[in-house]
Amino acid sequence: MRRQFERLYERDGGGENSGDRTTWMLRQAANLITMPVKPGTRAAAYRLLADLPGIRVQGSVTDPLGREGIGITLPDNPETPLGSVEERLVVDASTGALLAELVVLAEPSATVWQAGLDAGTTVSDSATTRMEWAQRQITVPENARH
Repeated sequence: MRRQFERLYERDGGGENSGDRTTWMLRQAANLITMPVKPGTRAAAYRLLADLPGIRVQGSVTDPLGREGIGITLPDNPETPLGSVEERLVVDASTGALLAELVVLAEPSATVWQAGLDAGTTVSDSATTRMEWAQRQITVPENARH
């Protein structure tokens, strides 16, 4: 998978900067994990992620729905109006399925800190309960939270 991604990166006009290549490969692997792909493809994407610099594994964590999984922190800490944030994935250890994606404050801005939000506060999350390809439009359950 890494070799294929490297070819695609070059074909799409990637530069010589390895930092840009790492970020690009990280995004591609993370995107694959969020899709209903075959277990072998998902496993290859996780192996690719594990080999990228800056990836941190937290061990056992709980997702927003209370399910246990393995926490993976991606290396980029983009600056936002809230301060710098970390993107974290929560993965089911037994199946490799993505349980949740979280955005967590790494370093809150002064305004956010004064409002009482500390580093480690989750500012955004999305949980996945089912992932599959479909030939029809799904209907959202009436009891779904908005």
